[in-house]
Amino acid sequence: MYEQLKHLAHRPDAWSVSTVKELWTRPHLAKEMLKYHLSQETEHSSRKIDQIDAIVAWIDTQLELSGKRVIDLGCGPGLYARRMARRGAKVTGVDFSANSLEYARTRSMDKLEYLQADYLEDELPDGFDIATLIYYDFCAQAPAARQKLLGRIHDLLNPGGHLVIDLYGPGAFDAVSNHVEIEDRLMFGFFAEGEYIGIHKTDVYPKEQASLDRFFIIEPGETWQIFNWAQYYTPESVVEELGEAGFMVNVMTGGLDGEALADDSKTLGVIAEKA
Repeated sequence: MYEQLKHLAHRPDAWSVSTVKELWTRPHLAKEMLKYHLSQETEHSSRKIDQIDAIVAWIDTQLELSGKRVIDLGCGPGLYARRMARRGAKVTGVDFSANSLEYARTRSMDKLEYLQADYLEDELPDGFDIATLIYYDFCAQAPAARQKLLGRIHDLLNPGGHLVIDLYGPGAFDAVSNHVEIEDRLMFGFFAEGEYIGIHKTDVYPKEQASLDRFFIIEPGETWQIFNWAQYYTPESVVEELGEAGFMVNVMTGGLDGEALADDSKTLGVIAEKA
């Protein structure tokens, strides 16, 4: 235990270790993540329904969803995909969580299909007019993975196609700080069904404009960790990173509901065109 705690006390190099899939592939965590996605009491893993409605409505005003082919990457339980399909888009939702897709398929509809796949690794269809990547999924990826993902999105879009994405903005970075907490059954049993002690350690990386939320879970018979990274952006860094991947930013707001952009925006909502 000493060596494990010593390891926890030292922060890793930025983006040197990742457990992105753990939240969706451990059976208990997968159930809890779905529960949090559907909850109207918290925004831990998703937005509330009225916000999702507003986001899809705003996207529709910008890109006219009706008749468009849309790929919703990291679609989870289909909260955005269903609403885009209701507005006339032909939507393909992509996610690697079997648990979330099982839920989504029970509420499927015309013009909507789901594909279980890792959007970084698995073969994907192409010929889309719009690709969406919503609720900061992009920000959880390491720099090399982000560039790979942007390249894949560029390839699956038609000429003149659009990427719709939301990112953590300057205000979100200003709000994060180094801290440690330790709790019996941290987050009210989110991490395991039985007894456990959870340690949550946040490290901020000013040079990289990134942070790491590290969860060290101590169960009676097992100890394990989750590394949850976040990349934060300024309007300038968004334009630069997307531009390097062949995208031109058309619209940038303080959120995908069209909120005005400000110096302290916690979210950057972006529509970028395939160049």
